[in-house]
Amino acid sequence: MQVHIREGDVENVWEKFYAEHEEETRKAEEKYALENHGAKAPEGALMGETVYDMAGAATYEYDVVECDDFVEERDSWVKNMPEEIRRANPDFVPT
Repeated sequence: MQVHIREGDVENVWEKFYAEHEEETRKAEEKYALENHGAKAPEGALMGETVYDMAGAATYEYDVVECDDFVEERDSWVKNMPEEIRRANPDFVPT
């Protein structure tokens, strides 16, 4: 089996996160004060509204390249395919 690990562009997401931290904090404090009659938010209670997508930071691909127990069974993926995929696209072929 071969395992391929690919890292995405996480550095740019972290850089953006840190660069925008103070601005996000300021916006959250202003919003809290507006919604709570000028009250100051409890320490550490606020979250900024921007959501940073860290998905895809790393992907893993597993390839079986050799197996002594392998027995070829043509179209075996068809019988193991989830029914909702089969109904939605009966000609689906995974790649």
